[in-house]
Amino acid sequence: MDRIRLGVVDDHPAISAGVPPGLAGLVPLDPDVPCATTVDHLLAREEDLDVVLLDIRLDDGSAPEENVRRLGARGWKVLLYTQERRPVVVGRCLRAGALGVVGKHEDWSALATAVRAVAGGEDHLNADWAAALESLATPPALTPREEQVLTLYAAGLPMKSVARRMAIAEDTAKEYLGRVKQKYLEAGRPARTKTDLYRRAVEDGRLPDPTDPS
Repeated sequence: MDRIRLGVVDDHPAISAGVPPGLAGLVPLDPDVPCATTVDHLLAREEDLDVVLLDIRLDDGSAPEENVRRLGARGWKVLLYTQERRPVVVGRCLRAGALGVVGKHEDWSALATAVRAVAGGEDHLNADWAAALESLATPPALTPREEQVLTLYAAGLPMKSVARRMAIAEDTAKEYLGRVKQKYLEAGRPARTKTDLYRRAVEDGRLPDPTDPS
């Protein structure tokens, strides 16, 4: 097999530094493995890559699925390498074009298998992820304003503060929130209370998971 030209986007330096030696002897890697803390930084490089390992959650606040699209638009195949456990978040990235996902808790041989598969243009999902994604309820499509109301309100702001933050009337903010609740109801995932809305926002990756140690 030809050497695989691998790139890494991860804002944890220990992860980026550990990948090449971890895969040594398991994957025929090109010796130059460019590492970046953001997608912008990697895209700014003049590289010709086969596979990019992408951490889903980056500290720059970028949207995971948009990162996948941008890397894919460059012609690079994307393999998610992450601690993210929420199927909805991973599912959005896969729908955006990522070819597979490997957990950072998995051993080097699992990552090597995934890198080889994705480099060859094949999908890679282990049995647990495949089962989780198969049973996934698709998040309701929200407009940017509806999503903004949801995230601000569910994160704890009172409706008056939400309206002020968005520079709209309070009644308008309530109308947006009503649409959000209706969409979740139609999706079979009722969200009647503020606690319900918070839970749905976390499940769908619109707010960070408070149980995530990273």
